[in-house]
Amino acid sequence: MKLIAFVAKDANAALTQIHEELGPEAVVVSVRKMPPDGIARLWQRHGKIEVTACVPEKAVEKKEEAPPRNENSDVRYQPKILPEMPTQKSADGRWRTISWLESKGLLPMFVDQLEQKVHVLHGENPLATPEKEWAAVTDLVVCHWREARKEMIGTRRPHVFIGPAGSGKTTALCKWMVASVLVNEHSVRVWRLDGETANASEILSLHCESLGVPTERFWNEPIQNADLLLVDLPGVETHNPNALAALREQLALLPEPHIHLVLNATCESSILFEQFHAFESFAPEDIIFTHLDEEQRRVKLWNFVLGTNCPISFLGTGQKIPGEFRRAEPALLFPQKNRR
Repeated sequence: MKLIAFVAKDANAALTQIHEELGPEAVVVSVRKMPPDGIARLWQRHGKIEVTACVPEKAVEKKEEAPPRNENSDVRYQPKILPEMPTQKSADGRWRTISWLESKGLLPMFVDQLEQKVHVLHGENPLATPEKEWAAVTDLVVCHWREARKEMIGTRRPHVFIGPAGSGKTTALCKWMVASVLVNEHSVRVWRLDGETANASEILSLHCESLGVPTERFWNEPIQNADLLLVDLPGVETHNPNALAALREQLALLPEPHIHLVLNATCESSILFEQFHAFESFAPEDIIFTHLDEEQRRVKLWNFVLGTNCPISFLGTGQKIPGEFRRAEPALLFPQKNRR
């Protein structure tokens, strides 16, 4: 996704430039007021504006066909389901869609940014129909989506699951392992390692044994090649500096690990961000959100798309193994069923 900055005297002029160069599908990413030039500063408070825009990657269009559900799917598609929203504009003047997103967990700072972009692109008045309004707003949100790594197998680097206790790391690993072995017929090796505390996850060893997957209790370089190398570690308390330091030392012993941060989606956004920042120094390459079946406000996960540089790779639901463990896609963070 290529971002292009346009400088113009006002919003209308900027939009004209954007539409002429990028076409009608372009969306505004940011708007910045620039200081006046030269002596114009004496009588002007503001100068020109800089508008950054992009053209979202188009989804693969298939008529009346559901999007792929296998773990290798990289198809991005727009949310088609219009949620149940108030029929009138909100008391604070916001568009219904923006107010609805805020009610479902989008943080105020991102709501304000979204509102500014919507007004620059479409004006302050809501569009003619709820469907057009919903499409206009979600287009702007989806433009910020970052793709996670597509190839997870065959890298010869271990995939390590880190995160706080109770986030669902072991369950996520088991779901990934079972799908890889039974559905995709990949060869898998697993390491169940102790951290500062013992790794008491017998369920992992049980599933490995039932699938015939080799499992080790101490790290050693695999003698035989495998498509997927998975490492399970105990949860780490974010306020325990000794445990975090021990985790850092342990990760340093592994050969260029893929680090996946696993977070429980049912936690409040403030707690999730606190946990993310506690593990941010470990440079996770993506986030896996679990327990989505227990969280009705999955819209709040957009806070991590808008507020971090870390992509979301997988979404997991439930404790059943095998169970739903899907590649993250933009539409999955919006309503999944039409309640009308």
